[in-house]
Amino acid sequence: MFYILGVRELFLFNIFSVAFYLTLEVIIILGKSGPFFLYLALIEIIVHAAVATHFLGWQPDFAMFFILIIPATFLTYTQRIYIPFIISGVSMGLFLYYKITMDYDADVKYVFEDNGIIKAIQIMNAVIGVFVMLTGGVSNIFIREYKEFQIVDQRETFKRLASIDPLTNLFNRRAMNEHIREIRRNTSPRSKYVIGIGDIDNFKRINDTYGHDVGDKVLVYVSNLFISNIPDDGYAARWGGEEFLFIIPEASIEKGVAFTEQIHKSLRAHVFEIDDVEFGVTMTFGISTGKPVDKIDNVITTADQRLYKGKNNGKNHTEYTD
Repeated sequence: MFYILGVRELFLFNIFSVAFYLTLEVIIILGKSGPFFLYLALIEIIVHAAVATHFLGWQPDFAMFFILIIPATFLTYTQRIYIPFIISGVSMGLFLYYKITMDYDADVKYVFEDNGIIKAIQIMNAVIGVFVMLTGGVSNIFIREYKEFQIVDQRETFKRLASIDPLTNLFNRRAMNEHIREIRRNTSPRSKYVIGIGDIDNFKRINDTYGHDVGDKVLVYVSNLFISNIPDDGYAARWGGEEFLFIIPEASIEKGVAFTEQIHKSLRAHVFEIDDVEFGVTMTFGISTGKPVDKIDNVITTADQRLYKGKNNGKNHTEYTD
């Protein structure tokens, strides 16, 4: 357009602008994006508006970009909050400079006598101005949504790390206590929940004989059994050391026994092989039931007492009666 109108300076400047934006596009395609490149684009718009106003005057309305660019700078996400103020100050300063030093009918280098050309340029600038504002607004929305998604994702990751035992991927004691409280709140007054505590038999002997690495492998295998067999509405946790706790809401004690029998069955069928040495692992469980009105510590203590009763009665089974 400027070539046709004979505005040589803006024709050359726009060649630079095209090369500039193509370079930015290549940089973004290469994966190097960020607010720095957006600010470069805003600066190019300010410089273009200054050059156009200097050579064409006020009538074509290039000076409006000095004002339109200000909100766009604040829509661009950056951790350096002073940058939008600097760019906005420069833009407003240029606007005031031309407003003070240049009259509306100033004698500029290029004057268009045809009002149709001026109107066409004014309409073009208005369309481009709206496009810049929309682009800045939409970009800001996407960037903020992405940042919010990152924050939520990080929060969920930290929450998971704080709730999961790193070795077994079961809930840790703190997270399990939260789930127990939640189940007690949501269980109807007449319904019961089942709590069970299981302990790997002779685990110290395994560590002393084969080493702690083998002991960790045993813990992981047992934990996977809990993860695979626990009912969908139930929860399992590494309660401490080689001790595990599970809770099943809205369940009778028979359901808890059935769950532990699945663990017993899987352990009896599995053989651990270490340096041509084979050994098996067993567990002992203690199970109790509770109601929402019951004190949870008492329910867990009952299960724990039954666990030790099972240990004293030969291990490798589930105790669920006093």
